Amino acid sequence: MKRFIKFLFVSIIVVTLAFGIFKVKNKYNLDILNNNVDWLISLKGCEGARSFDFDEEGNLYLAFEDTIRVVNKEGNDELIIKESKFNILDILYHNNLLYIATDNRILEYSIDTKTYKEIVTSIPNNGINKKINLLLNEDKLYFSIGSNTNAGVVNSKSEAFDIATSPWILTGNNYGEGKTGAFSQYSVSTEVGEGVESQKIGNAAVLSYNIKNQEINLFAHGIRNINGWDIDSEGEIKAIIGGMEDIPPRNIKDDKDYIYNLQKDNWYGWPDYSGGDPITSPRFTDSIKQEFLIKNHVDKNPAAPIYQDSDVSSLQGLAIDKDGKCFDKNTVIFGNNKKGFIYALSKEGVARELISLDERSKVEKIIFYKDGFFILDSKAGCLYNLKLNDTNTIFKLPKIFWVFSIVFILVIIVSILIKNRDTKLNKKM
Repeated sequence: MKRFIKFLFVSIIVVTLAFGIFKVKNKYNLDILNNNVDWLISLKGCEGARSFDFDEEGNLYLAFEDTIRVVNKEGNDELIIKESKFNILDILYHNNLLYIATDNRILEYSIDTKTYKEIVTSIPNNGINKKINLLLNEDKLYFSIGSNTNAGVVNSKSEAFDIATSPWILTGNNYGEGKTGAFSQYSVSTEVGEGVESQKIGNAAVLSYNIKNQEINLFAHGIRNINGWDIDSEGEIKAIIGGMEDIPPRNIKDDKDYIYNLQKDNWYGWPDYSGGDPITSPRFTDSIKQEFLIKNHVDKNPAAPIYQDSDVSSLQGLAIDKDGKCFDKNTVIFGNNKKGFIYALSKEGVARELISLDERSKVEKIIFYKDGFFILDSKAGCLYNLKLNDTNTIFKLPKIFWVFSIVFILVIIVSILIKNRDTKLNKKM
């Protein structure tokens, strides 16, 4: 009897440890803070990945600096693009085409013919906000161009200045050792009433490319940079917009990151407004007096955000549950890399914590696909799948749970058989 109990005890420990090792290896250190959701690792080996997307059949396209790989439904990995001169910033799949934002271009790559063509060139993303984000709505391919500078003025000869998207008239305020003005090269001063020529493709803006007729149009401007966006069920674009930082030569103190509804033809205030407030307001003038760069603002009261973070350079990655498959309809999910959380934003503008990220994590991009959110963690090197936790159906438990359960049951059966055999042998003796 003692031998049976010992065998059974050891068996239970072995199975439990094996299950525990599996959990540690496959769950990393993410804590679920909401009982309605669960997560799993869809793919590892994503260190340094910059973007991803799925096609209709569930094949995953994963982009790195100069390569794009496709992982099919069976898990087979294939290299489809490798260009040493590429600097891939974002990708988007549509109708057997891959749209690729790389360096200062947008390319259209045919998956069938394995060839690509340039559809947008000479994008002026040469400064601190190089990222070009892609978003599709029907026949419109939207792309964002960040500002080259922090707050409208360059700080050195090597910095690229901003290209205006509207014919601004300047206030003549100049900054730094070079006495540099807005929208100007380093050490080029501006005067009161001086005009700035606008261009069709400029900085701090969102533009649209019509896939059918190849027309490029300005959608919205005055947007410092975008760090994640998506379209809700009503066709509205919701986007993370980064705030200005406390760096020279035009230091802006106490700014934040925001989530906005972006609407056509709107100007959102950069470089003279942020979060709907002028930089001359008390929230930005605690220790330094701020002045405008532009005299002829398009709007004296730019739109306010739907959400304001408590910090700057923190928010990254945003996606929307358009049909309410995980949360309420049009719930926004976004990441905060400084605080280390994934949040859900309600339509009332209230954010609640969903997941506490591992200290190794860095959210790069989030998209909603089929029935869940996919989160690219470029630092931990994983693609996570966040979805509704269906606790009502026991048969939807992970396969590995059933494997260990069956092994555990078999161990008990074998133990009982051994016990019965020993009992019979003892009786015969």
